[in-house]
Amino acid sequence: MPEITQQFASFPAKHAFRHPMKPDSRESLAHMLVFPDHGIAGFIYPSIRSGGAGKARACLFGSGLSETVSEAFEEQVPDDMDFDDLRIGGLQMAVRDPHKIVDLKWDGPRIKFDGHYEALYPPYAFSSHPDGNPPYYGDDRTEQHGRITASLEVDGNPRDVEGFLIRDHSWGPRIWGLNQHYKWFHAVTGESSIHFFEMLSFGRRQLRGYLMQNGKMRHIADVEYDIAYDTEMMLETFIAKVTDVDGRRATVSTKTYAKIQVDLDPMIYLNEAALTLDIDGAQGTGWCEFCWNRDYLAFAKQYVEKYG
Repeated sequence: MPEITQQFASFPAKHAFRHPMKPDSRESLAHMLVFPDHGIAGFIYPSIRSGGAGKARACLFGSGLSETVSEAFEEQVPDDMDFDDLRIGGLQMAVRDPHKIVDLKWDGPRIKFDGHYEALYPPYAFSSHPDGNPPYYGDDRTEQHGRITASLEVDGNPRDVEGFLIRDHSWGPRIWGLNQHYKWFHAVTGESSIHFFEMLSFGRRQLRGYLMQNGKMRHIADVEYDIAYDTEMMLETFIAKVTDVDGRRATVSTKTYAKIQVDLDPMIYLNEAALTLDIDGAQGTGWCEFCWNRDYLAFAKQYVEKYG
């Protein structure tokens, strides 16, 4: 990992591992897979609820597959099982070096995955922001970009894959429906990296995230964007102009190459878009997740071609 100049303290290594859970809390680790050369995107997503109920999800989609493939395992996770060797059914996740190296495996009926992740940059913790993490959306969370090399097999068809990987780790309560809408956005190239999470809740805008540019990680101060949707209000293109607290600017232009709608909560839908992109001319990949209130989305889709 390169030497990085941050304006906030390094995040303790203990937070790469499992946390004590209060009632009605959860801990999850999202690994977003972005392989545009193969026409494949997806995620491997283990989560543990207070009391130890564990669920691991894997989903792959895109033009490189004949259909979307989704699998899941559910089982109780022992109290003494930590993230240095997490096992939920066919899911194995091992933090080898906190916030730096993770091995990730999936052995399902249709999906086989064996990957090695190495972080490019330190994790960005929401607790490092002056306003912290919105308490209805967890005690804390980290966002991090790195590289993955893996063997992937779907329905007996093997591939060697590699690329950037987005890794999200969150813990604490999560009340999905309190977000009227949010944008969870990631972009990474070999030269720079952007993350922002814009939440619209209780009539307020919450903005967290960072710009990594020229070896310096700084909080996002503001973001402007332009959006193009398809007829189902799924993302097609997204242009974002970010400004950090030092006044540095970056522009990222994206194009969706694979998309899917995910149903995780009765109040909302998650519209997922895997992206190819450039940040100020440097090529890379990323992800954009739009959270929509279900009633609003159903109503707005009727008008998206005219006004969206």
